[in-house]
Amino acid sequence: MLEDKILRKALAGRVTVTQAASIAGVDLYSLLFELNKSINNSFEPKQNFSEKMNNENLVKQKPELLNNISADKIHQLDVRPILEKGTDPFQVIMAAVKELNDRDVLILINSFEPLPLYTVLGKKGYEHFTEKEDDLFKIYFYKNKIVELVENLSKQKTSREEIDYKNVIELDVRELVPPEPMIKILETLSHVDENTVLLVHHHREPMMLYPKLEERGYEAVSNKIEENYFKVVITKKRNV
Repeated sequence: MLEDKILRKALAGRVTVTQAASIAGVDLYSLLFELNKSINNSFEPKQNFSEKMNNENLVKQKPELLNNISADKIHQLDVRPILEKGTDPFQVIMAAVKELNDRDVLILINSFEPLPLYTVLGKKGYEHFTEKEDDLFKIYFYKNKIVELVENLSKQKTSREEIDYKNVIELDVRELVPPEPMIKILETLSHVDENTVLLVHHHREPMMLYPKLEERGYEAVSNKIEENYFKVVITKKRNV
């Protein structure tokens, strides 16, 4: 793809050496050895470098989530026609991602594996699974951690409720000093309705917050992930 001068200008700046090697089917260890050797004739690679790279490319199993997803949650985007015109599809892809709900899955169809995109969407909370069929790549982008969180929260609710949270708002207050975390959380409550979950990343369990949530008709479940890191799930109470 980078042999095309238009695509090279549009895409090359976002492609790392690792990604380029993978896309081209070139052994990364050999490529890095030749690149370093061209800079320094006395270059000697680390002995375990090749083994490390091979371990990073283990085949992933298709997540069970993708086998059970309902058809109305799947959005498909084929970018091959865009690439054939010599246009960068990045903005089209990001526009499609912006329209997704947290429980939706985007299936991207491409003629090559878009490795740089994994990093971009990974920063937005998306995981990916890639299938290759002949010369066709199908990449599933999904928020597995968010879906699991919502499903686990649903199990904690009474069986009389039909729960289907469609949106998740994430808020990270770990770097804020008191009382800023509580202020920020309470300000965000106006965006949390019965179809929305507020996921707060906190440096401690916010014990002082619980009574204030109760007064406003909300409830919270806190989970300690590690030392100085709690995930607090806040939902609006429902009338049963």
